[in-house]
Amino acid sequence: MTEQSREAIVNCPLCDGASHVAFKKEGHEIFDCGDCGHRFANAGQAQEHVSEVYGDTYFYGGGAGYSDYLAEEEMLKARGIEYARLIERSLDTKGVLLDIGAAAGCIMQWFSDSGWRCVGLEPNASMVGTGIERFGSDLRQGILEDFESEERFDLITMIQVAGHFYDPVKSFTNALELLKPGGHLLVETWDSESRLARLFGRNWHEYSPPSVLHWWSERRLTEFLKELGFKKIDGGRPSKRISGEHARSLLEYKLGNWAALRLIPKRLSIPYPSEDLFWALYTKG
Repeated sequence: MTEQSREAIVNCPLCDGASHVAFKKEGHEIFDCGDCGHRFANAGQAQEHVSEVYGDTYFYGGGAGYSDYLAEEEMLKARGIEYARLIERSLDTKGVLLDIGAAAGCIMQWFSDSGWRCVGLEPNASMVGTGIERFGSDLRQGILEDFESEERFDLITMIQVAGHFYDPVKSFTNALELLKPGGHLLVETWDSESRLARLFGRNWHEYSPPSVLHWWSERRLTEFLKELGFKKIDGGRPSKRISGEHARSLLEYKLGNWAALRLIPKRLSIPYPSEDLFWALYTKG
């Protein structure tokens, strides 16, 4: 069997179509599906993937994660403010929200303050404990693929989460089940068909496996979710800011220990040019 034929038997996690290696990044093979066009990396064993990638190092160790997640608290709350306001133009009432990948619950805070009852789901035990102690957040430890609840939700939010699922079909199918009839799903993720992504090619910053496993575009995500039973009703480009410390950490991870990066002030709030980000709001059909 040739190397090329061995690669061809890797199946797409969305449609099960035959996929081929597009390129390698950080020692991981990045695949393109020949049928639906989805781009993905293999996660390996699910439990090992979650515990390895989303341990405390992800939130405090820099690299592809955060150098100090809680130092981003105010900027994360600002994201919650933005999305709570965007949601209000499509939803007439407020109800129960489930935030996936909630970390310590920073983004949930503004939704809670504006009248939502919020529940957060987070795989990292330390983040769950911190959020409960520091913010009084209603946080549950776990992952969406395995999450069970008798409660049904009016809104599920996935801010910077869709690229991390080890099983996106199971995750989004479970989200559909967890929503009330007529409930809504909010997704923010990176746009692999953006001009920046095409310009940088395989050097695009979001190609950072094994933290990120799936690379979506608004078109592919919407087509996939339509097949599951979702309908898109709104969307756009979000505003985003990151701290100087986070920017330094990400750039060092990609470019190496370049002395000039140390000139970036840690506490600087840097606007991110969000051309390669998108958000979309879907309703349960």
